[in-house]
Amino acid sequence: MANEQQGNLGRPGFGPSDLLISIFRDCSRDPSEAIEARLRRMLHTFLQRNRETAASETQELAAKCCCEAKIWYYKILEKDASEERKRLGVSDISVLFENDLIQSCLVACCLEITISLNRLPCDFPLLLQILKLAPYHFWRVIELVLRAEEGLHRHVFRHLAQVEEKVLESLAWTGDSPLWEELRANEGPLPTCQQVGNKTHKLTSVTCSGFLQGDQWWRFLSEVIPSAQLEDQMRTDVQPDANLPGAGLSTDQQRPPSADARPRISSPLHLFARKVYSLMARRLRELCSTLRISDELRLKIWTCFEYSLVHCTDLMVDRHLDQLLMCAIYIIAKITNEEILFKHIMECYNSQPLANRSVCKNVLISNRRDAESLPPGNENNGEDINGIPTPNTPSSHYSRPCQEERGNLIYFYNQIYTTKMESFAKQFAPSSGADTPPLSPYPRQGNASPRRWRLSGSRSFFISPYNTETAPPSTSGLSYYFNSSPPERLREINNMIRTGRPASRGRYVLPLDRGEEEEEGEGGPPVKRLRSGDH
Repeated sequence: MANEQQGNLGRPGFGPSDLLISIFRDCSRDPSEAIEARLRRMLHTFLQRNRETAASETQELAAKCCCEAKIWYYKILEKDASEERKRLGVSDISVLFENDLIQSCLVACCLEITISLNRLPCDFPLLLQILKLAPYHFWRVIELVLRAEEGLHRHVFRHLAQVEEKVLESLAWTGDSPLWEELRANEGPLPTCQQVGNKTHKLTSVTCSGFLQGDQWWRFLSEVIPSAQLEDQMRTDVQPDANLPGAGLSTDQQRPPSADARPRISSPLHLFARKVYSLMARRLRELCSTLRISDELRLKIWTCFEYSLVHCTDLMVDRHLDQLLMCAIYIIAKITNEEILFKHIMECYNSQPLANRSVCKNVLISNRRDAESLPPGNENNGEDINGIPTPNTPSSHYSRPCQEERGNLIYFYNQIYTTKMESFAKQFAPSSGADTPPLSPYPRQGNASPRRWRLSGSRSFFISPYNTETAPPSTSGLSYYFNSSPPERLREINNMIRTGRPASRGRYVLPLDRGEEEEEGEGGPPVKRLRSGDH
């Protein structure tokens, strides 16, 4: 549905509204001073760094970004706070405001939006380095911002989507990422694709439209639900599957010691793994389409790729997910006697939109602290594939002095990847004589989340999905429903945009599901009729 509405994106002024102030006062501990102090401190840190490193002509633009970020922050905070109070039926939501990490990431996300809109030279993740925030923590608030502010300009929506992909594909896997600490605390490997399916995700999906996400939502649940009930919920939802890659195999190398234990998966780790699998499944599908790889072979490649993430997680330290994906394509193609050159795989990858050529040319081979970062018995000999690195490993994004060796992707494949993955991949060989490992489930490519896009920064013009199961939203704007409204309505909208003159405010709505709303005429095509109340 496209419609034209009145109103500006942000309100005048740079502080909380009267409504938000009243929400603060309803809390058992008024958070307004702490929120203002955090906001002032973070914006000052950004401006100070900009003065020290950027050209003088950008300082005024940086100050503008900070002012706009403050407006964004209070606006999004107000909307989420209001929704949470309504959803929970309580007025005291102090837990929402007192999580310093989540609030800091929300400030950073609002600042990232204004940097993108004003085209300030500050490429992501430079802002996170300035504010000393980890990308693994930052990505959790992106979905929150996208859902809280439906009127985002398409440029902002695209920018935040690209930021999230950068975090998922590489930034979250740096050696100093909190991801490794979370994996250690979880006492298990990365969740499998099947473990983070729709059924296991229902606890976190409850709050997709609200603010209490990730560890904050988990902490909030622990306060209102007895801990035993939470454990029972997790035991019901998260079951280790005997058909997962490596399960049922006889050697310790192919079956990690924790395979029989019921995994204790944290909510943030669940959501992270689910987004990773969804992103990489889409990329593998695109690559296989270009390479003309069959669906049967694609499922084997996906099983190999998932196995590398779950049981050889240390391969990802300071590396890129696409590197492991291309290696999985080649090793499975080679073992199954498919003629696909590694060079051809890399050429197809580099031809993809937004592909980064350094992914194939600049791969970490080793560094001085590799041996220190792995638990005993997890050196690069392939004897133990369940080691999880410590967060002390040097990071390519938050660099520290270290001696490291880098090379191209083929060199990484020969020197590192095959030592970890060859024994598992050989089970897919036609002449192996052993049982082929069960194939991992492939993530379904569902429809995108329903969101409203702002198509123009100068006019209040939006496009959003239309739900046929609910009544059309009440609006004073001019609306057009694709595949159902008459073409005259679209011409009126186009003319209104070209001339700037207001058009008729009548709405003509036709259902997308015509089974219930169409009448069959005798000897003729279906006759469309208006819904009641839409005249």
